[in-house]
Amino acid sequence: MGHGLHYQRVLQALPYLLGGAGESVMLALMAFLMALVLGLGLAIARMESGGGLRPAASGFVIFFTNTPQLSQIFAMFYCLPMAGINLSPFVSVLLGMTLNASAYLSNILVAGIGQTPRIYHEAADTLGLNLRQKYMRIIVPHVLRIMYPALNNHFVIMLLGTSMASIFGVEELTGRAYYLASVTFRSFEVLSITAVLYVAMSFLASRFLMSLRRLV
Repeated sequence: MGHGLHYQRVLQALPYLLGGAGESVMLALMAFLMALVLGLGLAIARMESGGGLRPAASGFVIFFTNTPQLSQIFAMFYCLPMAGINLSPFVSVLLGMTLNASAYLSNILVAGIGQTPRIYHEAADTLGLNLRQKYMRIIVPHVLRIMYPALNNHFVIMLLGTSMASIFGVEELTGRAYYLASVTFRSFEVLSITAVLYVAMSFLASRFLMSLRRLV
């Protein structure tokens, strides 16, 4: 292949890499939205519930924030089939990322709920709102406003974390980069372009999400 850098063949395959980038964004977005809903449920359970639900939610968060995310995805992909549950690589990674992220998002939301002025809770009680109405109409909008930067940062972390999916055969950006490097023998060129794509994705995602902040 000769020495020196040769980007021509790699640039010709740019649409192939961009397709993988789209897969990465879709995976991160789906996992983030599902984790946000689950994380909110965990946060409310930890803040409001009694009986066994509060320790169960706390135990879930402790487990998923203190074990490697990659191990959790391995469990989804290799252990669930032993119980007769066969998931595709994409769904296994999506589920693993969702459960892991929900634990971290729960911590972010608990911190936000803890910063909510007490008068908000008292006003909801005065108006006779039930727990769901109180959170959906008063607490959650306030928490999203004050914790939005932290949630934004976590989405970018999840977007970069989608590279783990390549281990399980998902054709996201890193998976396609590895394949392209193996057939072109231009690893440096492929990986350098892939790095640029990751920087561009993270930057654009962060700017886009910050532009949505005024809607929250």
